[in-house]
Amino acid sequence: MGAAVWNGEPSPVFQERINHGIWLYKNGYVTKLIFTGGKSGEDSYAESEVARDYAISMKVPVEDILIETESNITEENLYYAKVIASKNSIETFIIVSDPLHMKRAMLIADTIGLESYASPTPTTLYRSLESKVPFFFRELFFYIGYLFTLPFRML
Repeated sequence: MGAAVWNGEPSPVFQERINHGIWLYKNGYVTKLIFTGGKSGEDSYAESEVARDYAISMKVPVEDILIETESNITEENLYYAKVIASKNSIETFIIVSDPLHMKRAMLIADTIGLESYASPTPTTLYRSLESKVPFFFRELFFYIGYLFTLPFRML
């Protein structure tokens, strides 16, 4: 799952997600990595492009990396990952994100028909109460909002 790019580099939160995906790859849990995330406002590169370049610098072969550059929100991340996966005969997913984001990501994955398993980052940067509480309430807000809007979803 994408996060943020700061000056062309993955933000600390995003870097932890990428690192965990690379760990899953290097330890044989996955054979391909799909990085998600488009460009925000003033960024020169999409989140997924930055993730790809970072993974390549960590010795992941380019042929084992797939990216999508269109998404801006979690639902789009997963939808476009599904499109890319179907074109590459990938049927199951291990979704990587922060523990507090995982419940919503898994709900969305289930809703759009992804056979997926959760693998939250063990190294989340949301450790202090000051950082956990706002992120928790943000996720709760979006989770409830997603549930309420499910009957009207187009993706």
